[in-house]
Amino acid sequence: MPGLVAGSVLFDLSVALGIGLLVGAERERRKGEGPLRRSAGIRTFATASLCGFAAQTVGSGVLLAAALLVIGALAWASYQQSRQHDPGMTSEIAILLTFLLGAMSVGNAALAAVVGIVLTALLAQKERIHRFVRKAMTPQELEDLIVFLAAIMIVLPLAPDRFMGPFGAVNWNQLTQFVILVMTIGALGHIFKRLLGRHGGLIWAGFLGGFVSSTATVANMARLARSEPAQLQTAASGALLSTVSTFIQLGLLVTLALPELLSRMLVPMGLGAAVSLAFALWKSQAHPAADSTPDMAIQGHAFDLVSSLWLALALLAVTVITTGLNQTWGDTGALASSALSGLVDAHATVATMGGLVDQGLVAHPQAQLAIWLAVSTNSISKAVMATLVGGKAFAMQFLPGLITAITAVWLSLWVQSAPFWS
Repeated sequence: MPGLVAGSVLFDLSVALGIGLLVGAERERRKGEGPLRRSAGIRTFATASLCGFAAQTVGSGVLLAAALLVIGALAWASYQQSRQHDPGMTSEIAILLTFLLGAMSVGNAALAAVVGIVLTALLAQKERIHRFVRKAMTPQELEDLIVFLAAIMIVLPLAPDRFMGPFGAVNWNQLTQFVILVMTIGALGHIFKRLLGRHGGLIWAGFLGGFVSSTATVANMARLARSEPAQLQTAASGALLSTVSTFIQLGLLVTLALPELLSRMLVPMGLGAAVSLAFALWKSQAHPAADSTPDMAIQGHAFDLVSSLWLALALLAVTVITTGLNQTWGDTGALASSALSGLVDAHATVATMGGLVDQGLVAHPQAQLAIWLAVSTNSISKAVMATLVGGKAFAMQFLPGLITAITAVWLSLWVQSAPFWS
């Protein structure tokens, strides 16, 4: 007799039975009592799953289709009997899916188990799901969710993942990913605002968004500051906290790719993060504490699709210009390439320098300088985004902290290289 191991008949049978019992147990709790009780409970769902398993095990597609028709007919009869007092069809659809999951357990037990657990969770959280959709989610947020899912499931797979266009610099798949990234950060900020209040929400959205894309986070904070002038100080604080995240992430990447440089880069990274954090805390204290309370009544869209598209166009322009300059000037060395690539992304330079150092093509001092050049030019991109998207008011709040942080980095590098330091 085969053991209870993945891939065996006994294992698949156990999964099919477990799915039926799990879904059936949830339905049994909602079955009710008396003459109006639902007809399907734990035994019915377990039996339906076993029927699917048996039909699939026999290997006859005709038998599986016939069994599905029988289960469907019984579910339809049950619905006709109960629709007067309960017009919902959740249980009927659930039993059909349970039958199919029992069949799926033959050869795809892991996937069937996951779907079964998800199905049970959806059934068990009925009240919370209904309350969230009807009372918590606004119509604008529902529209945004549809747009977001369409971008991920339709637009992204269709976008060509190859370089084309001017200088071979345009990759529509990567641009689509950037748009989705910007929408995600905007939605994150919106969710945090509703859960933690406007002040606390923007603070956390800025810090966490910085680990995804600090430039996109700065652009989102700038957009919000322009549309909601009352949130100017808080938005600037969130943007500065995204810079703190940049330095933290930079330290993690250096630890992985260039551990030999960590001791020399630790002080500049620490100073940059500390200065950014100090400015962020200063800006955050200027906002009333009352705005830190949850506010589920906040309305509006979760993200601005038009602004996301404009940011993608800006990224496209920077990418084309950067690639064109590289191709026009030729290979001018790691420093020039790092400075140019930093306009788009600073962290990619760390991985690039790690590979060049491993190959013996670049020495450690040059690698460190290349990384800081990329961070500096990336800060220029943030400054441009902050000014163009947020206007003068936001730039005046954000740029002093950014400039001071980068200045502190270069001063520490100068001190490290000075004769009296060594």
